[in-house]
Amino acid sequence: MNCFLIAAERGAARVQALVRLAEGLGYTVLYAADFAALNRDRAFTEARRPLVLVPEGEGAAEGAIQLARAEPSRAFVVYVADALAPELYKALVRSQSGEWIGWGNAAQELRDVTKGLGAAEPADRAARIVSFLPSKGGVGNTTLAVETGIRLSSRRKQPLRVALLDLNLQGGTLADALDVEPRFDIAEIVAQPERLDEQLVDVFTSRHTPRLDVFACPPRRIALGDVPPAILFTFIDTIARRYEAILVDLPQAWVPWIDNILQGSDAIVLSGGATVPGLRVLTQSLTHLETLEIPADRLAVAVNACETDLLGRIAHRAQIERPLSGRSVFCLRRDGATAEGALDAGRSLFEIAPNARLTRDIGRLAEWCVTAAKLA
Repeated sequence: MNCFLIAAERGAARVQALVRLAEGLGYTVLYAADFAALNRDRAFTEARRPLVLVPEGEGAAEGAIQLARAEPSRAFVVYVADALAPELYKALVRSQSGEWIGWGNAAQELRDVTKGLGAAEPADRAARIVSFLPSKGGVGNTTLAVETGIRLSSRRKQPLRVALLDLNLQGGTLADALDVEPRFDIAEIVAQPERLDEQLVDVFTSRHTPRLDVFACPPRRIALGDVPPAILFTFIDTIARRYEAILVDLPQAWVPWIDNILQGSDAIVLSGGATVPGLRVLTQSLTHLETLEIPADRLAVAVNACETDLLGRIAHRAQIERPLSGRSVFCLRRDGATAEGALDAGRSLFEIAPNARLTRDIGRLAEWCVTAAKLA
């Protein structure tokens, strides 16, 4: 999650502009006064795929090229300048570990460059991350995350240690669905990031079962844009050492750090509805995920509230699956009474209706998560 910025003068306007861009993409920025200092920094030498930002300056282009050549397939060097001589640009690109971007369009170009890096340095973590992304509001995304968490943590064979992380920071319902007290007061670490440690994680934890913990925000209005992405990613890295799986309930509202989480996920479940407008929104979301280069085997589509025929089979399955062809598609039956009963009781479908067809549908999705995220 770290990137390294070569800067002798940290307060320079363009240096600070780069810092803001990197933090907006989810990186924690570490400074090095020069290339020699960078190579002495253990955080850099031990990083698996560090990003290095080099703003223009005397000897900066040559230093960037030398670093890119010295660290092929490990570090990736981005030189930022208004102009770069053609021969220097060719040398940087031929290293296969470097790129040049201009100040004028630095935000978009840096975003494009980091896309290919998997958004951020791979975390040294044990947990696999499964993200649940709603194509729009009201499609049962939180229910899918909750039920999958219950299923994975209570499997007869190889039950997993699972964390449910609700990133609907403006009023999520995940804690309500399991009737637990939400304790993940992210405002505390936004105000004082240095407070984040194992003890604070304990305070933030809502225990549902011995194998399932919940991290959900108490009711308070906090703008998604006010939460530094680096804090979220640092928190995920911190709790990842405790669990085998982290299931992330993502918000419908888009902010840049959502793409970073998706790119860093081991599996993604995109949820949506079975109506014609619902399927249209699903395909639009899939188009966006294609721009993030999410591998097909890491992505499933969960189509909620599918109508059934008299025999309980999914009606119009072909019409549902046609616009989603080439994807792993899970059609989940409409069963409002059972789903609402579980929500009202603060219990899961697997507890109150283990034999319901909807429960079995979600069970198949949960097992896909196990396979796709390599949880077993």
